[in-house]
Amino acid sequence: MSRIKNTLSLLEARLQSLVEGSLARLFTSNGLLYDLNQSLMQSMLAEIKIQPDGQLIAPNLFTIYIDPSKKSKIKSDTHLLDELAAFIEKAGSQSGLQFLSPPVVRVYEENRMDVPLQVKAQISVEDVVQTSAMIPENHQDLPELPKNAYLIIDGTRIFSLDKSVINIGRRSDNHLVIEDTRISRVHCQLRVIKGRFWIFDLDSLGGTFLNNQPITQSVLTSGDVISIAGFPLVYAQESDELGETQQIKFQDFGEV
Repeated sequence: MSRIKNTLSLLEARLQSLVEGSLARLFTSNGLLYDLNQSLMQSMLAEIKIQPDGQLIAPNLFTIYIDPSKKSKIKSDTHLLDELAAFIEKAGSQSGLQFLSPPVVRVYEENRMDVPLQVKAQISVEDVVQTSAMIPENHQDLPELPKNAYLIIDGTRIFSLDKSVINIGRRSDNHLVIEDTRISRVHCQLRVIKGRFWIFDLDSLGGTFLNNQPITQSVLTSGDVISIAGFPLVYAQESDELGETQQIKFQDFGEV
């Protein structure tokens, strides 16, 4: 238990340092920064889970609820939320915590609050954890991959889907990195479930679309056209011939 207490104390100190240091420049109100500081630390510490082997699992979904009159003080754009998620991941990792998937931060307006800002942290069951199965991949039996599945990227490149989990986003440690400012750091994920690839949106700001329809999760069929914040990808796999649904019409996605 002393190791766990030391880990939590170290995490609290690192979060305090980040909020009062690098993170302070992202906020224009000292009062708002104080609320973020207190709520972030309390919610994150409260939701850490202890595995049977003693490993500490940190929450990976953070929702900031803020009074609408105060929301303008937070520049709730991709860069701010991305930086905040990176700060959380850095503090947790340096403290010896494990994230089952990269942290995601989102902002909602909330009128019924005693303070102008609150943070809810969770190991997400519906949004993010469902895509990571709550267990690191090297601790589970790997599912059977669909034969020779791949993505056609922007109509010009082939990306082979040779892993059971594929993270897609702007950040450099994703399996598929797309350097486009419209795309979130960790935008969406492909995961094999019962022999088929599914796509999950990871609370991205720009959204994930399948055949022009917004989705949070969906099974993929060869020929499906995926759009992440307007950037087109086509899913295909062996024994399926290219059909009309795989012909990307760039006007459908706007300017790319």
